[in-house]
Amino acid sequence: MSVVGIVQARMASTRLPGKVLSDIAGVPMLGRVVGRLARAESVDDVVVATSTSVGDDAVARYCEAHGIRVFRGDEVDVLDRFYRAASETGAHVVIRVTADCPLLDPEVVDRAVAALAAGADYVTTRHPPFPDGTDVEVFSMQALERAWRDATSPLDREHVTPLLRRDDGLRRVALDGAPVLPPGGDRWTVDEERDLAFVRAVYERLGSDEYAGIRTVADLLWKEPALTQLNSGIARNEGLYRSIAEEPALAAEPLRLDRSRALAERAARVIPSGTQTFSKGPTQFVRGVAPMFLDSGRGSHVWDVDGNEFIDYAMALGPIILGHAYPDVDEAVAAQVRRGVAFSLPHPLEVEVAEQLVEIVPCAEMVRFGKNGSDATSGAVRAARAYTGRELIACCGYHGWQDWYIGTTTRSLGVPRGVQDLTVPFAYNDLASLERIFEEHPGRVAAVIMEPVGIAAPEPGFLEAVRELATREGALLVYDEVVTGFRLALGGAQELFGVTPDLAAVGKAMGNGFPIAAVVGRADVMEIFDEIFFSFTFGGEAASLAAAAATLAVLRDGEVIPHLWAQGQVLSDGFNTLAAHFELGETARCIGLHPRTVLAFYETDGHDPLLLKSLFQQECIRRGVLFTGGQNISFGHSDADVEHTLRVYRAAFEVLRKGIDDGDPEALLDGAPVEPVFRAP
Repeated sequence: MSVVGIVQARMASTRLPGKVLSDIAGVPMLGRVVGRLARAESVDDVVVATSTSVGDDAVARYCEAHGIRVFRGDEVDVLDRFYRAASETGAHVVIRVTADCPLLDPEVVDRAVAALAAGADYVTTRHPPFPDGTDVEVFSMQALERAWRDATSPLDREHVTPLLRRDDGLRRVALDGAPVLPPGGDRWTVDEERDLAFVRAVYERLGSDEYAGIRTVADLLWKEPALTQLNSGIARNEGLYRSIAEEPALAAEPLRLDRSRALAERAARVIPSGTQTFSKGPTQFVRGVAPMFLDSGRGSHVWDVDGNEFIDYAMALGPIILGHAYPDVDEAVAAQVRRGVAFSLPHPLEVEVAEQLVEIVPCAEMVRFGKNGSDATSGAVRAARAYTGRELIACCGYHGWQDWYIGTTTRSLGVPRGVQDLTVPFAYNDLASLERIFEEHPGRVAAVIMEPVGIAAPEPGFLEAVRELATREGALLVYDEVVTGFRLALGGAQELFGVTPDLAAVGKAMGNGFPIAAVVGRADVMEIFDEIFFSFTFGGEAASLAAAAATLAVLRDGEVIPHLWAQGQVLSDGFNTLAAHFELGETARCIGLHPRTVLAFYETDGHDPLLLKSLFQQECIRRGVLFTGGQNISFGHSDADVEHTLRVYRAAFEVLRKGIDDGDPEALLDGAPVEPVFRAP
């Protein structure tokens, strides 16, 4: 079996022309890549695939002068060039790398080839993502020939492997073992002058260890994190996004909405607001354009009552972390339903799931279950008041519908003034605003409850300072991890950021859509639950506990959360690159940590941000993408989903650009715009 490594190389680079022959510690970058690839024990031959363009004569001359096999083919149809290079060498297994990856790891190449030999058709380092610039794709010659035969779009022909990543007929494997990197330390490719400076600095420090692998380089970046600043802030896979931007816009498809409209009329007669959840209601979509009732879901896709299909990014407001109707979870629930759901005594699953949470969540020593996030946050607040003997709560973020919190918002109707006065909000990343609460209410603050990260990331030292301040003032620190739990890291944001609260509220993703939440925390604080009233008929309901046990088992396998980060990064970088392409970078921005991002819109030329968001949303829905403003990534969101979504965003940006240029984006809106859940006071 012949294993051939093919290096794509060209001199024409928009951002850094001639980069492939740029000097890195005395050797051209192409030589660095070829040398590292040839060092892999599994590789039988290495070929540089360049184009027949005169501009690439320099690549051919370099290869010929240094005894490197070279193949020249079509400049634009890179897939054809790649396929013919592989065919000429008689390859059975093909390794694809690009000439801008001078820190390619030979050991990772060998591991990828071994994974293919174990029964895969396509192996990638993209999920979970290895550092950008250590990318390896390995596939069989049969799979390459299939892509070469079937690919028709210019993007698929230019980027070689998108069709392989979307082809459900192939057995695909994502290589694991990516190193943990310091923030901003995942860009090792060379697309710009700053990237070249980074790679040169790394090679300078490697010295004689010129073939050092990714773990050695990762250790170097932890020791010298300033190196990561040399090329920070550059989008990964920008070439792909630019290719999508240059494609023709996807056409909008008319939606059938007859059954949705009929159900909405019936709902208006019997359900206030027509919905059980404000954020799922008709005011959150362009009315008359969007579906109003969903009927089913599988993976990342949902179908409305009229049969329209959408890629779902709301994902039920965050609980669906594995995908709709995930088999392991559904089978566990079905098995439990056959044995019973609600019992007159505790069920063993209460113990088993609690033990899992104690193992997973850093602050968890004991556990009490509820059904909603509001149950958990309110239980934590009651416990904090009972434990400290104090009544005032300092809060930051959204914490549910109960009186103690919702009284601080514009939805406070029905909450007694005395209750409202016992909760005081402070601003995220603004320690002084929290310090003022303690100064103005000395000895009265029972707890600081906060989302450890909402949309904006914590500034360096902020979470640590809040932890220290709460401890110093005798208040408990409570993390509301209903959203972030099991999504940013297995143990939530507290694991990711390394700051441990006294109590935490978790929920949403824990049951992959089944209703379950929990308060977890220090044993001495949790023991107060023996005295306070936190008791539910369905607190130990067994079907949801079975769902949680199955979901946590999948999450603990280690593949899900890296997938969320990887897919979220592609969507975030792609959205922002497309916005910049249409000169809308100041109008629309994808913000937040990659597993959960928000598409934020800003006032432009006097146009209301909600109007601009509404127009963008309308165009997405018409092309099969459903969102209310955020992107909750699930394990079910595939490469094909993400690439289609970016094409949809590209089309929506074109319409948004036209509306702004015409001075009347509302004229392009075919229904009432989105309204805020929390109205301005």
